[in-house]
Amino acid sequence: MMETNSILKEKVKIETFTSQPPCAGCVKLLELADEIAEQYKGKLEVVKHIGSCEEFKTYKLTLTPAVVINNGRIKIMGVCPSKQTLETALGEMGV
Repeated sequence: MMETNSILKEKVKIETFTSQPPCAGCVKLLELADEIAEQYKGKLEVVKHIGSCEEFKTYKLTLTPAVVINNGRIKIMGVCPSKQTLETALGEMGV
């Protein structure tokens, strides 16, 4: 229970990783990130990485599109997750 409380005090960080130029799945992920950010306003920090970046290597990602939640506690790569999948992952993070 204490871990959940500490998570709730801080914003959950969602990082999206897309290729440049973006593929169809990457475009969908960017749209979904905007939608989720609006829906959970004030509870999330959304960071969009477009093209190559150091964080892609840091998280040991191999495919785009990819989503990393709370510094790697949850990773989804190779597909654009559904809104329901992201909401479930956010629920696991206490949102």
